[in-house]
Amino acid sequence: MSWTLELRQAFAALRAGRPARVEFTGQPGKVGEIGEEFNQLAAALVERGANGWSREQSHALRNRLAGLLAMLHLLRLTAPLTPEELDTLGTIVLEAKELDAQLRAR
Repeated sequence: MSWTLELRQAFAALRAGRPARVEFTGQPGKVGEIGEEFNQLAAALVERGANGWSREQSHALRNRLAGLLAMLHLLRLTAPLTPEELDTLGTIVLEAKELDAQLRAR
């Protein structure tokens, strides 16, 4: 499975309220960094989900998500990606924005 498809599925799981983790963190460069950042975000969501979030915690999660979106945008502009990967990245961005909207609503 490609890293973009894995990330898309992981974002969909988070939006559905399920725990998620990606396995491509060992890849070199920005792709590996994106994987690590996603896993940290997902762990924070699971950790805080059991107790609810304070306004500050929700804001911190949204900031982390915004950083991840910025990394994805930069990668989309600079990395040699296939048309399929570019399309999947578009879907990932939509998933991430939906997750942000869920966090704002809490």
